[in-house]
Amino acid sequence: MSKNKKLSLSGGDTTEKFIYKPKDLIWAKMKGFTPWPGMIVDPPLDLLSQQRRANTKCVFFFGSRNFAWIEENNIKPFEGPWKEELAKVSKPAAFRHAMTDIEKYIDDPAEVDEQVNKSCGAPNHATEADFDKIRDGLDSEEIAGEEATADGNNGVVAHVVGSPDEGDGLDVEINADSSASPVPTPAVTTKAAGKRTPKAKSVAATSVKSTKGLAKAAQKRRTSAQHSPSGPSNAKRGKREVSREALQDADEASSTPTGRRRVETDALLASIAAKRAPNAIALLDRPVVTRPEAQVIDMTSRSNTLADREIVPSEQTFGFLGLGMMGSTIVKDLIYTGHKVVVWNRTIDKCQPFAEAGAEVKDTPMDVVEAADIIFCCVSDPKGAKDLVFGNCGVLQLKDLNNKAYVEMSTIDPDTSLDIGEGIKQCNGRYLEAQIHGSRQEAADGMLIILAGGDRSMFEECHSCFKTIAKNTFFLGNIGNACKVNLILQTILGVSLVGLAEALALADRFSISLNDIIDILDLTSMKSTMLLAKGKEMAKGDFNPQQPLSHMQRDLRLVLNMAENLDQSMPVTSITNEVFKHTKRLGYSEHDSSAVFVRSRF
Repeated sequence: MSKNKKLSLSGGDTTEKFIYKPKDLIWAKMKGFTPWPGMIVDPPLDLLSQQRRANTKCVFFFGSRNFAWIEENNIKPFEGPWKEELAKVSKPAAFRHAMTDIEKYIDDPAEVDEQVNKSCGAPNHATEADFDKIRDGLDSEEIAGEEATADGNNGVVAHVVGSPDEGDGLDVEINADSSASPVPTPAVTTKAAGKRTPKAKSVAATSVKSTKGLAKAAQKRRTSAQHSPSGPSNAKRGKREVSREALQDADEASSTPTGRRRVETDALLASIAAKRAPNAIALLDRPVVTRPEAQVIDMTSRSNTLADREIVPSEQTFGFLGLGMMGSTIVKDLIYTGHKVVVWNRTIDKCQPFAEAGAEVKDTPMDVVEAADIIFCCVSDPKGAKDLVFGNCGVLQLKDLNNKAYVEMSTIDPDTSLDIGEGIKQCNGRYLEAQIHGSRQEAADGMLIILAGGDRSMFEECHSCFKTIAKNTFFLGNIGNACKVNLILQTILGVSLVGLAEALALADRFSISLNDIIDILDLTSMKSTMLLAKGKEMAKGDFNPQQPLSHMQRDLRLVLNMAENLDQSMPVTSITNEVFKHTKRLGYSEHDSSAVFVRSRF
């Protein structure tokens, strides 16, 4: 008799943490088996559709070369002081084959990597056929097998060895001479039924007997499977094997000369398929996402609103850092109204139209600071704003900013604005935060709102610029106040958009015309220019970016961070932020913020 041995991967320092990433070689422990050599990989498509516990990793097992979800507390790095002990625990042929397989991988990973990439590449490159397959549900054989098994067990699906639910439990009694391995082996035992001449019975009695026979067969399989040495195999494949056997048992139990039981079985399967079809079809009913086309600035167009304004350009030279969606529109208006402008952008190609229109192009932000009297900055996030000031070849590389002024127009949080202002002042410069509120079209029409804070004299010197791009300007006092007000306004906008999107999605489910909803909204006291415009975009499915969805989600994140510092509860804003984050994950990051309607609808 062989000696039993206790084996666990949870020994040692319980506070020790390991961070695993794809291609890491590891030891993985599955309930009922010795620690097995494996590798962390991205999950294949069939594993993604399965339920799993929290804090699990997809593991590729050497030797058997299959996949399973394993909890992180059942995983250890392959190299370590425990390697020698784990490698000597068991010496069956399957384990030795797995050790040989991983050693071959260390020497030449090409073969295994090709197999893993072929299996795991599906989630990142899913085709329309893959989505259709999932949407249309499982094949008829699998539907019949699963539902027949569940029906025979009073609604309980037969247990499948090798499923993710087997991943719990660290300490297991194992046989040192056992040949158990993560290779699935069929373990179904059934007794041959003796041939007897069937007696005539009522339909009800026949149906009850069929159900009981099916339940007994499923119970036998479950009992046998619990004692079977199958390992971390593909759970979906194991589920199909059990389902097919359940269907065969159901057919055997119903094959009598009466013919009535066969009819009842067919009716049962048809009823099951009819019940599952609607949910399966709706699983992945989602559109194909296409990236919005890059908007090319038209330097020849003129805004009628801007043409009607009497603007006297300042004699000072204005620098501009960042020619994104808003920055390029603002610079175009400044050039059109006669201001002298010096520009810089990370992508130098974007500077070409402005150079042709009369702007001077510089190679670095520091060069712009040297050439300009007042420098504007308009980039996408707080990190980018800080990099332009404190980074290599940044604004503060020019040690003396005497007679220089810096205007921060990027949407940033108050703390970032205070840091930038402090850095500018230490170099003898002046600082003004000028937050811009509005869309790209409002910028083109010169209809933005300017919220300023900081140096009051700078606010007055920038008057001609602000008059060019904005219909109203507000000076709000100290540094940080303008950032706070702008983020509060963005909170109202974001929450309103999600509410509008969900309301229109509900109307769409009722097959009510979205245009009718918008026309009625226009007649109510709730109407607003923004809601009507975004509602029309949602109804048409036109998400041409006026304010990118990623920018809206960034603003909501900044708002929540600001509220966290004050212990201010904002549950609705938090949920709104999650809705925008999910929409980004669906591929609408660069679309307009009204694309949140897609997430609400699908």
